Amino acid sequence: MSKAPRPKYRKGKPPKRGGHRDQAGSAPVANASIQKRAKPEPSQVVDLTPLAPIIVRSGRPFDSQAGVDPARLPPPSTLAGCLRSAWARQTGQAYGSALSRLDIAGPLLVREAPGRQPPTVLVPKPADALYFGTGSSAQLLRAVPCAPAAGEGTDLPGGLALVSLNDPDAGREKPGKWPTWWSLADLLAFRREESVTHQQVEANGWSPPAGELRTHVAIAARTGAAETGKLFQTSGLDLGPTKCARDEPGMRLLARCAEPLAEALVHLGGERRLAALGPAPAAHWPEPPADWSRDILAAGGLTLTLVSPALFAGGYLPGWLSRQLTGSPPGQQGLRLQLLAVACERWEPHSGWDLATQRPRRGRRLVPAGATLWFRLAECPDPAALDALWLGSLCDDPQDRCDGFGLALPAPWKPTISTRPIAQSRT
Repeated sequence: MSKAPRPKYRKGKPPKRGGHRDQAGSAPVANASIQKRAKPEPSQVVDLTPLAPIIVRSGRPFDSQAGVDPARLPPPSTLAGCLRSAWARQTGQAYGSALSRLDIAGPLLVREAPGRQPPTVLVPKPADALYFGTGSSAQLLRAVPCAPAAGEGTDLPGGLALVSLNDPDAGREKPGKWPTWWSLADLLAFRREESVTHQQVEANGWSPPAGELRTHVAIAARTGAAETGKLFQTSGLDLGPTKCARDEPGMRLLARCAEPLAEALVHLGGERRLAALGPAPAAHWPEPPADWSRDILAAGGLTLTLVSPALFAGGYLPGWLSRQLTGSPPGQQGLRLQLLAVACERWEPHSGWDLATQRPRRGRRLVPAGATLWFRLAECPDPAALDALWLGSLCDDPQDRCDGFGLALPAPWKPTISTRPIAQSRT
Protein backbone atom coordinates (compact mmCIF):
# COMPACT_ATOMS: atom_id res chain seq x y z
CA MET A 1 0.00 0.00 0.00
CA SER A 2 1.47 3.33 -1.05
CA LYS A 3 1.69 6.13 1.46
CA ALA A 4 -0.42 9.23 0.99
CA PRO A 5 1.63 12.21 -0.16
CA ARG A 6 2.43 14.76 2.51
CA PRO A 7 0.63 18.09 2.06
CA LYS A 8 2.80 20.95 0.88
CA TYR A 9 2.27 24.30 2.54
CA ARG A 10 3.58 27.48 1.07
CA LYS A 11 4.92 30.27 3.21
CA GLY A 12 2.61 33.22 3.57
CA LYS A 13 -0.44 31.34 2.32
CA PRO A 14 -2.99 29.44 4.38
CA PRO A 15 -3.44 25.72 3.76
CA LYS A 16 -6.12 24.70 1.31
CA ARG A 17 -8.15 22.63 3.80
CA GLY A 18 -8.89 24.01 7.24
CA GLY A 19 -6.51 25.65 9.61
CA HIS A 20 -4.72 28.97 9.46
CA ARG A 21 -1.22 30.19 10.06
CA ASP A 22 -0.15 31.80 13.26
CA GLN A 23 1.18 35.36 13.39
CA ALA A 24 4.66 34.20 12.39
CA GLY A 25 3.21 32.55 9.27
CA SER A 26 5.33 29.45 9.64
CA ALA A 27 3.15 26.71 11.15
CA PRO A 28 -0.50 25.86 10.45
CA VAL A 29 -2.85 25.70 13.41
CA ALA A 30 -6.42 24.45 13.72
CA ASN A 31 -9.43 26.56 12.81
CA ALA A 32 -10.77 28.75 15.60
CA SER A 33 -14.07 26.89 15.41
CA ILE A 34 -12.41 23.61 16.34
CA GLN A 35 -9.86 24.90 18.81
CA LYS A 36 -10.12 23.54 22.32
CA ARG A 37 -12.52 25.52 24.46
CA ALA A 38 -10.82 27.60 27.12
CA LYS A 39 -11.81 26.59 30.63
CA PRO A 40 -13.68 29.22 32.60
CA GLU A 41 -12.06 30.79 35.62
CA PRO A 42 -12.94 29.29 39.02
CA SER A 43 -15.83 31.02 40.75
CA GLN A 44 -17.58 30.96 44.11
CA VAL A 45 -20.94 30.74 42.30
CA VAL A 46 -21.29 27.42 40.50
CA ASP A 47 -23.98 25.44 38.76
CA LEU A 48 -24.39 21.69 38.51
CA THR A 49 -25.94 19.96 35.53
CA PRO A 50 -26.97 16.41 36.47
CA LEU A 51 -26.00 13.96 33.74
CA ALA A 52 -28.40 11.31 35.04
CA PRO A 53 -31.53 11.25 37.22
CA ILE A 54 -30.68 12.21 40.81
CA ILE A 55 -31.14 9.49 43.43
CA VAL A 56 -31.65 10.85 46.96
CA ARG A 57 -33.10 8.83 49.83
CA SER A 58 -34.35 10.04 53.20
CA GLY A 59 -32.70 7.27 55.23
CA ARG A 60 -35.82 5.15 55.69
CA PRO A 61 -35.16 1.39 55.79
CA PHE A 62 -35.74 -0.80 52.77
CA ASP A 63 -38.81 -2.93 53.46
CA SER A 64 -42.21 -3.70 52.04
CA GLN A 65 -43.97 -1.21 54.32
CA ALA A 66 -41.70 1.81 53.87
CA GLY A 67 -42.06 1.85 50.10
CA VAL A 68 -39.99 3.89 47.68
CA ASP A 69 -38.82 7.40 48.50
CA PRO A 70 -40.25 9.99 46.10
CA ALA A 71 -37.91 11.69 43.68
CA ARG A 72 -36.60 14.97 45.08
CA LEU A 73 -33.78 17.46 44.88
CA PRO A 74 -30.67 16.74 46.95
CA PRO A 75 -30.80 18.31 50.42
CA PRO A 76 -28.23 21.00 51.27
CA SER A 77 -25.96 18.57 53.12
CA THR A 78 -25.71 16.32 50.04
CA LEU A 79 -24.78 19.27 47.85
CA ALA A 80 -22.32 20.51 50.48
CA GLY A 81 -20.54 17.16 50.54
CA CYS A 82 -20.36 17.15 46.75
CA LEU A 83 -18.81 20.64 46.52
CA ARG A 84 -16.43 20.11 49.45
CA SER A 85 -15.12 16.91 47.88
CA ALA A 86 -14.60 18.73 44.58
CA TRP A 87 -12.72 21.55 46.31
CA ALA A 88 -10.55 19.07 48.22
CA ARG A 89 -9.60 17.24 45.01
CA GLN A 90 -8.82 20.48 43.18
CA THR A 91 -6.68 21.95 45.96
CA GLY A 92 -5.17 18.78 47.45
CA GLN A 93 -6.83 19.37 50.82
CA ALA A 94 -7.12 16.48 53.23
CA TYR A 95 -10.54 15.12 54.13
CA GLY A 96 -11.40 15.83 57.73
CA SER A 97 -13.31 17.99 60.16
CA ALA A 98 -11.74 21.18 58.77
CA LEU A 99 -13.29 20.49 55.37
CA SER A 100 -16.80 20.38 56.86
CA ARG A 101 -16.46 24.03 57.90
CA LEU A 102 -16.37 25.23 54.28
CA ASP A 103 -19.50 27.37 53.89
CA ILE A 104 -21.96 26.26 51.20
CA ALA A 105 -25.23 27.99 50.25
CA GLY A 106 -27.82 26.18 48.17
CA PRO A 107 -29.10 24.49 46.24
CA LEU A 108 -31.31 26.83 44.28
CA LEU A 109 -32.97 25.70 41.07
CA VAL A 110 -32.40 27.55 37.80
CA ARG A 111 -33.95 27.08 34.38
CA GLU A 112 -31.80 27.56 31.33
CA ALA A 113 -32.57 30.57 29.16
CA PRO A 114 -32.06 30.81 25.37
CA GLY A 115 -28.99 32.58 24.07
CA ARG A 116 -26.83 34.44 26.55
CA GLN A 117 -29.67 35.50 28.80
CA PRO A 118 -29.21 34.76 32.51
CA PRO A 119 -31.10 31.70 33.77
CA THR A 120 -34.38 32.03 35.65
CA VAL A 121 -34.04 31.40 39.37
CA LEU A 122 -36.82 29.22 40.80
CA VAL A 123 -37.78 28.96 44.48
CA PRO A 124 -40.17 26.60 46.32
CA LYS A 125 -43.81 27.60 46.47
CA PRO A 126 -44.52 29.64 49.62
CA ALA A 127 -46.68 27.85 52.17
CA ASP A 128 -49.05 30.84 52.44
CA ALA A 129 -50.03 30.59 48.75
CA LEU A 130 -53.01 28.30 48.14
CA TYR A 131 -54.67 27.10 44.93
CA PHE A 132 -58.34 26.35 44.47
CA GLY A 133 -60.24 25.16 41.44
CA THR A 134 -59.02 23.87 38.09
CA GLY A 135 -58.87 25.11 34.53
CA SER A 136 -60.30 28.56 33.89
CA SER A 137 -61.71 28.75 37.43
CA ALA A 138 -58.32 28.15 39.09
CA GLN A 139 -57.35 30.91 41.47
CA LEU A 140 -54.44 31.74 43.73
CA LEU A 141 -55.31 32.85 47.26
CA ARG A 142 -53.19 34.34 49.98
CA ALA A 143 -53.12 33.22 53.63
CA VAL A 144 -52.33 35.92 56.19
CA PRO A 145 -51.97 36.10 60.00
CA CYS A 146 -55.17 37.08 61.74
CA ALA A 147 -56.27 37.62 65.33
CA PRO A 148 -58.91 35.27 66.82
CA ALA A 149 -62.46 36.60 66.85
CA ALA A 150 -64.36 37.20 70.05
CA GLY A 151 -64.74 33.96 72.00
CA GLU A 152 -62.06 32.17 69.98
CA GLY A 153 -58.61 31.04 71.08
CA THR A 154 -55.75 28.69 70.26
CA ASP A 155 -53.20 26.59 72.08
CA LEU A 156 -50.35 27.72 69.83
CA PRO A 157 -47.12 28.41 71.76
CA GLY A 158 -46.27 31.98 72.71
CA GLY A 159 -49.58 33.33 71.49
CA LEU A 160 -48.90 32.70 67.80
CA ALA A 161 -51.58 34.08 65.51
CA LEU A 162 -53.73 31.97 63.24
CA VAL A 163 -53.09 31.94 59.50
CA SER A 164 -56.16 31.92 57.26
CA LEU A 165 -57.33 33.12 53.86
CA ASN A 166 -57.49 36.85 53.39
CA ASP A 167 -60.85 36.50 51.62
CA PRO A 168 -63.24 34.32 53.68
CA ASP A 169 -65.72 34.14 50.80
CA ALA A 170 -63.17 32.66 48.43
CA GLY A 171 -61.70 29.19 48.39
CA ARG A 172 -64.99 27.34 48.28
CA GLU A 173 -63.82 25.06 45.48
CA LYS A 174 -61.65 22.03 45.97
CA PRO A 175 -57.90 22.59 46.35
CA GLY A 176 -56.17 22.43 42.99
CA LYS A 177 -52.74 21.48 41.78
CA TRP A 178 -50.00 24.07 41.62
CA PRO A 179 -46.44 24.42 40.36
CA THR A 180 -44.21 23.38 43.22
CA TRP A 181 -41.59 25.92 42.13
CA TRP A 182 -42.13 29.61 41.44
CA SER A 183 -39.94 32.08 39.63
CA LEU A 184 -38.12 34.36 42.05
CA ALA A 185 -39.72 37.41 40.39
CA ASP A 186 -43.23 36.06 41.09
CA LEU A 187 -42.39 35.37 44.74
CA LEU A 188 -41.03 38.89 45.24
CA ALA A 189 -44.17 40.33 43.63
CA PHE A 190 -46.29 38.10 45.86
CA ARG A 191 -44.45 39.44 48.91
CA ARG A 192 -45.07 43.02 47.75
CA GLU A 193 -48.78 42.08 47.77
CA GLU A 194 -49.05 42.69 44.05
CA SER A 195 -51.56 40.78 41.95
CA VAL A 196 -50.09 37.37 41.11
CA THR A 197 -52.47 35.09 39.20
CA HIS A 198 -52.61 31.33 38.90
CA GLN A 199 -51.92 31.58 35.17
CA GLN A 200 -48.85 33.73 35.78
CA VAL A 201 -47.37 31.35 38.32
CA GLU A 202 -48.11 28.34 36.12
CA ALA A 203 -46.46 29.96 33.09
CA ASN A 204 -43.33 31.02 34.94
CA GLY A 205 -43.07 28.15 37.44
CA TRP A 206 -42.13 24.49 37.23
CA SER A 207 -43.29 21.17 38.60
CA PRO A 208 -40.89 18.22 38.65
CA PRO A 209 -41.75 15.30 36.37
CA ALA A 210 -42.70 11.90 37.65
CA GLY A 211 -39.72 10.10 39.12
CA GLU A 212 -37.81 7.57 37.04
CA LEU A 213 -38.59 4.33 38.88
CA ARG A 214 -36.06 1.51 38.86
CA THR A 215 -36.28 -1.91 40.49
CA HIS A 216 -33.21 -3.46 42.12
CA VAL A 217 -32.50 -6.90 43.48
CA ALA A 218 -29.68 -8.32 45.60
CA ILE A 219 -27.82 -11.28 44.06
CA ALA A 220 -26.43 -14.00 46.31
CA ALA A 221 -22.71 -14.48 45.63
CA ARG A 222 -22.85 -18.26 46.23
CA THR A 223 -25.79 -19.14 44.01
CA GLY A 224 -25.91 -16.23 41.59
CA ALA A 225 -29.67 -16.00 42.14
CA ALA A 226 -31.82 -13.29 43.67
CA GLU A 227 -31.91 -13.25 47.46
CA THR A 228 -35.33 -13.74 49.01
CA GLY A 229 -37.02 -10.53 50.12
CA LYS A 230 -34.24 -8.24 48.91
CA LEU A 231 -36.15 -6.47 46.19
CA PHE A 232 -36.40 -2.69 46.34
CA GLN A 233 -37.02 0.36 44.15
CA THR A 234 -35.48 3.80 43.75
CA SER A 235 -36.96 6.88 42.14
CA GLY A 236 -34.71 9.37 40.35
CA LEU A 237 -35.40 13.00 39.51
CA ASP A 238 -34.58 13.88 35.90
CA LEU A 239 -33.81 17.59 35.45
CA GLY A 240 -33.08 17.34 31.74
CA PRO A 241 -35.51 18.17 28.93
CA THR A 242 -38.50 15.85 28.80
CA LYS A 243 -38.42 13.00 26.33
CA CYS A 244 -41.52 14.25 24.53
CA ALA A 245 -40.38 17.88 24.27
CA ARG A 246 -36.67 18.15 23.63
CA ASP A 247 -37.00 21.88 22.90
CA GLU A 248 -37.85 22.58 26.53
CA PRO A 249 -35.04 24.11 28.57
CA GLY A 250 -33.21 21.96 31.07
CA MET A 251 -32.80 22.61 34.79
CA ARG A 252 -29.65 23.10 36.81
CA LEU A 253 -28.69 23.51 40.45
CA LEU A 254 -27.14 26.77 41.60
CA ALA A 255 -24.92 27.07 44.67
CA ARG A 256 -22.39 29.37 46.27
CA CYS A 257 -19.16 28.22 47.91
CA ALA A 258 -16.84 30.10 50.24
CA GLU A 259 -13.90 29.09 47.98
CA PRO A 260 -13.80 29.29 44.17
CA LEU A 261 -14.34 26.04 42.30
CA ALA A 262 -13.15 25.06 38.83
CA GLU A 263 -14.88 23.02 36.15
CA ALA A 264 -15.09 19.31 36.98
CA LEU A 265 -17.14 16.15 36.95
CA VAL A 266 -18.58 15.29 40.37
CA HIS A 267 -20.74 12.64 42.01
CA LEU A 268 -24.11 13.93 43.23
CA GLY A 269 -26.47 11.83 45.33
CA GLY A 270 -26.69 8.06 45.45
CA GLU A 271 -25.33 5.44 43.08
CA ARG A 272 -22.44 7.79 42.17
CA ARG A 273 -24.49 9.58 39.56
CA LEU A 274 -22.44 12.13 37.62
CA ALA A 275 -23.01 15.88 37.38
CA ALA A 276 -21.10 18.57 35.50
CA LEU A 277 -19.79 21.28 37.84
CA GLY A 278 -19.13 24.61 36.18
CA PRO A 279 -18.26 28.12 37.36
CA ALA A 280 -21.08 30.63 36.90
CA PRO A 281 -21.08 34.44 36.81
CA ALA A 282 -21.51 36.03 40.23
CA ALA A 283 -24.54 37.89 38.87
CA HIS A 284 -26.46 34.61 38.63
CA TRP A 285 -26.74 34.49 42.44
CA PRO A 286 -29.90 36.45 43.41
CA GLU A 287 -29.35 40.00 44.59
CA PRO A 288 -31.73 41.84 46.97
CA PRO A 289 -34.13 44.44 45.51
CA ALA A 290 -33.24 48.08 45.84
CA ASP A 291 -34.06 49.70 49.21
CA TRP A 292 -35.50 46.44 50.56
CA SER A 293 -33.98 46.99 54.02
CA ARG A 294 -35.41 50.49 54.31
CA ASP A 295 -38.81 49.18 53.21
CA ILE A 296 -38.67 46.64 56.05
CA LEU A 297 -37.86 49.36 58.55
CA ALA A 298 -40.70 51.53 57.25
CA ALA A 299 -43.15 48.61 57.47
CA GLY A 300 -42.05 47.64 60.98
CA GLY A 301 -42.09 43.93 60.14
CA LEU A 302 -40.95 41.33 57.66
CA THR A 303 -41.56 37.84 56.35
CA LEU A 304 -38.86 35.20 56.04
CA THR A 305 -39.58 32.53 53.42
CA LEU A 306 -37.36 29.46 53.44
CA VAL A 307 -35.82 28.66 50.06
CA SER A 308 -34.00 25.61 51.45
CA PRO A 309 -35.21 23.22 54.17
CA ALA A 310 -34.30 24.18 57.73
CA LEU A 311 -33.37 22.41 60.96
CA PHE A 312 -34.57 24.08 64.17
CA ALA A 313 -34.21 23.05 67.79
CA GLY A 314 -37.90 23.66 68.41
CA GLY A 315 -39.34 21.76 65.46
CA TYR A 316 -40.85 24.50 63.33
CA LEU A 317 -39.66 27.18 65.81
CA PRO A 318 -36.07 28.46 65.68
CA GLY A 319 -34.08 27.78 68.82
CA TRP A 320 -32.80 31.36 69.01
CA LEU A 321 -36.29 32.53 70.05
CA SER A 322 -37.21 32.86 73.71
CA ARG A 323 -40.44 31.57 75.25
CA GLN A 324 -42.01 34.87 74.30
CA LEU A 325 -40.85 34.18 70.71
CA THR A 326 -38.38 37.07 70.59
CA GLY A 327 -34.70 36.87 69.75
CA SER A 328 -31.87 37.70 67.37
CA PRO A 329 -31.09 35.63 64.27
CA PRO A 330 -27.65 33.97 64.18
CA GLY A 331 -24.91 36.55 63.87
CA GLN A 332 -27.33 39.49 64.16
CA GLN A 333 -26.97 40.75 67.71
CA GLY A 334 -28.16 44.25 66.78
CA LEU A 335 -31.42 42.92 65.34
CA ARG A 336 -34.26 41.65 67.52
CA LEU A 337 -37.41 40.08 66.11
CA GLN A 338 -40.72 38.88 67.50
CA LEU A 339 -42.38 35.93 65.78
CA LEU A 340 -46.09 36.45 65.16
CA ALA A 341 -47.17 33.59 62.88
CA VAL A 342 -45.90 30.55 60.96
CA ALA A 343 -47.15 28.73 57.87
CA CYS A 344 -45.43 25.47 56.93
CA GLU A 345 -46.12 22.10 55.37
CA ARG A 346 -45.57 18.70 56.96
CA TRP A 347 -42.04 17.92 58.17
CA GLU A 348 -39.68 15.88 56.00
CA PRO A 349 -37.36 13.09 57.21
CA HIS A 350 -33.62 13.56 56.83
CA SER A 351 -30.66 11.31 57.51
CA GLY A 352 -27.50 10.19 55.76
CA TRP A 353 -24.16 8.48 56.13
CA ASP A 354 -21.32 9.95 58.17
CA LEU A 355 -18.07 9.33 56.29
CA ALA A 356 -15.95 10.43 59.26
CA THR A 357 -17.41 7.91 61.70
CA GLN A 358 -18.59 5.35 59.11
CA ARG A 359 -22.03 5.07 60.62
CA PRO A 360 -25.55 6.35 59.82
CA ARG A 361 -26.46 9.84 60.92
CA ARG A 362 -29.33 10.26 63.33
CA GLY A 363 -32.73 10.92 61.82
CA ARG A 364 -33.93 14.52 61.94
CA ARG A 365 -37.06 16.43 60.95
CA LEU A 366 -36.72 19.11 58.31
CA VAL A 367 -38.92 22.18 58.08
CA PRO A 368 -39.68 22.06 54.34
CA ALA A 369 -38.65 24.83 52.01
CA GLY A 370 -41.44 27.31 51.37
CA ALA A 371 -42.29 27.73 55.05
CA THR A 372 -43.07 31.36 55.90
CA LEU A 373 -42.49 33.14 59.20
CA TRP A 374 -43.97 36.55 60.03
CA PHE A 375 -41.97 38.81 62.37
CA ARG A 376 -42.37 42.21 63.96
CA LEU A 377 -39.26 44.37 64.31
CA ALA A 378 -38.59 44.73 68.03
CA GLU A 379 -35.20 46.38 67.66
CA CYS A 380 -33.25 47.43 64.58
CA PRO A 381 -31.01 50.45 65.04
CA ASP A 382 -29.45 50.34 61.57
CA PRO A 383 -30.74 49.15 58.15
CA ALA A 384 -27.36 47.49 57.61
CA ALA A 385 -28.30 45.00 60.34
CA LEU A 386 -30.76 43.45 57.88
CA ASP A 387 -28.21 42.81 55.14
CA ALA A 388 -27.16 39.39 56.46
CA LEU A 389 -30.77 38.17 56.33
CA TRP A 390 -30.77 38.07 52.52
CA LEU A 391 -30.40 34.36 51.69
CA GLY A 392 -28.78 33.85 55.07
CA SER A 393 -29.33 30.77 57.22
CA LEU A 394 -31.74 30.81 60.16
CA CYS A 395 -30.61 27.47 61.61
CA ASP A 396 -29.44 27.19 65.21
CA ASP A 397 -26.50 24.83 64.75
CA PRO A 398 -23.36 26.32 63.11
CA GLN A 399 -22.76 23.16 61.08
CA ASP A 400 -26.29 23.28 59.66
CA ARG A 401 -25.65 26.87 58.63
CA CYS A 402 -22.38 25.85 56.95
CA ASP A 403 -24.23 23.10 55.07
CA GLY A 404 -26.73 25.58 53.59
CA PHE A 405 -29.86 24.63 55.53
CA GLY A 406 -32.46 27.28 56.31
CA LEU A 407 -31.69 29.91 53.65
CA ALA A 408 -34.35 32.61 53.95
CA LEU A 409 -35.72 35.28 51.63
CA PRO A 410 -36.78 38.43 53.57
CA ALA A 411 -39.49 40.83 52.43
CA PRO A 412 -41.29 43.81 54.01
CA TRP A 413 -44.54 43.14 55.85
CA LYS A 414 -46.64 45.51 57.93
CA PRO A 415 -47.96 43.81 61.10
CA THR A 416 -51.74 44.02 61.19
CA ILE A 417 -52.46 42.01 64.36
CA SER A 418 -52.13 43.01 67.98
CA THR A 419 -49.26 41.48 69.94
CA ARG A 420 -48.16 41.32 73.54
CA PRO A 421 -45.85 44.23 74.52
CA ILE A 422 -42.16 43.57 74.04
CA ALA A 423 -41.46 44.74 77.59
CA GLN A 424 -42.93 41.46 78.86
CA SER A 425 -40.53 39.32 76.84
CA ARG A 426 -37.24 37.99 78.14
CA THR A 427 -34.21 36.93 76.17
